[in-house]
Amino acid sequence: MIASFPPPGRSSPSSARRARKGLLPMVAVALALTGTLGAMHLHAITLEARNVARIQAVRLAGVVQPNAGDDAVRDALSRTLSRSSPTAQVILRRNEGTDLLIDSGRPVHAGKQMHVVVATPLGEIETISDASALRERRLAAMLMMLLLGAGIVAVYLACKRLLERELIEAFDNQDAVKKRVDAALLPRDRSSPHVDESPVHAVDRLVGELRDLRSRHDAALAEAFRQRMQEMARQTRFIEQVGDHFRQPLQALSLFVGGMQPGDDLRQRAVQGQMRTNVTRLNELLDGLLDLARFDAGAIEPTCSDVIAADLFVRERGAIANDAGRLSVDIHWRGGRLPIRSDAGLLGELIHRLVANAVISTPHGRVLVAMRRRGDAVRLEVRDNGMGLEPRQQERLFDDFTRLPGHPGYGLGLAVARRIAELLGGQIGVRSSPGRGTLFWVQLEGAAAGPAPQRAAELSHHPAM
Repeated sequence: MIASFPPPGRSSPSSARRARKGLLPMVAVALALTGTLGAMHLHAITLEARNVARIQAVRLAGVVQPNAGDDAVRDALSRTLSRSSPTAQVILRRNEGTDLLIDSGRPVHAGKQMHVVVATPLGEIETISDASALRERRLAAMLMMLLLGAGIVAVYLACKRLLERELIEAFDNQDAVKKRVDAALLPRDRSSPHVDESPVHAVDRLVGELRDLRSRHDAALAEAFRQRMQEMARQTRFIEQVGDHFRQPLQALSLFVGGMQPGDDLRQRAVQGQMRTNVTRLNELLDGLLDLARFDAGAIEPTCSDVIAADLFVRERGAIANDAGRLSVDIHWRGGRLPIRSDAGLLGELIHRLVANAVISTPHGRVLVAMRRRGDAVRLEVRDNGMGLEPRQQERLFDDFTRLPGHPGYGLGLAVARRIAELLGGQIGVRSSPGRGTLFWVQLEGAAAGPAPQRAAELSHHPAM
């Protein structure tokens, strides 16, 4: 390749323009990254504020007792509201239609409010919190993003000016241009110059440099993967240790409550029953939080194996029999002969959570559990004829801490079910109408094992010769 250089004393404006154009993509990428990071930061700020408001709403909902009177409910909510600084008002919308409003006296502007709705045994609680701090944090984040973008533009302008100056000075001397080109094209090792090497040797040298670069890149990827695996192992150990440290005092408390002998005192018996119920709910909350932490940390890896749907049904039938009998729920199972290739443990846990939710929603009713094949996919459907769900409830049904009216627990069962479905490579959804029941469905792509039914029928009618 022959390069031509401008004569001494003359600059090349076209080269300066090409250099400036080379900087523009980098500036565009930097500005795009700045905007993306700013948007992620704004979203994180908003999500944090909403989580704080939701936690306070859950705490307020926890003090509402099913059989408490108006004065007791108002007093309990007032005491709890006094300790929740961002929350200004609480509205209890009872199931019978009357509302109960409690105001803390803190001023809240009309345009700086955050509303959270949580279900309680007496109805829905709506909390109104002060979002002025959230607005100030968002404004500060936007200002920082604008300053960062202005800094990037300022650096681009300074680099463009310096580049133009260097190009003009370089093209003033032909020898300086040759030295710069040689310094850019030659390798770092200056022991043997390659100025007069042939094109074949130059190509071989560049291929060697690319091979070294590829090996360094592979080594960096392997190191990053190793560090990620170590981080996952540390998170798994941390989750297990946290579970052990919390579970031991809870088990001791359960044994202590179970060993109490209240005698004939009805009040002591009621207190013991409440303590036993709260300990059970704490254990359920701990199990749900640990399950969420394991899935979010990537500590659970699915192990695929061939299984028949009937094996999963038999296992779940025994696990749900007590609850179904207590609530007089009739459960029907369809598609037991379907072969499936998936993680049997995770799929069984997914079926259990959906069926348990349907049984609780359908006292004295019917539940249908069906497995169907759709091409290479397997579709799980759990249908009940219960009370159904409102469209507003369906939108946030699979979110964390979303409790349905009349359901015990803390609203983590369906959130874990969504994570299991996503870990198995599937999708989960719901279809429901108020008063007409609910249908939960899970679509597992590539989970069908064996040939399709049509192909199997052809093979049975046309055996091999």
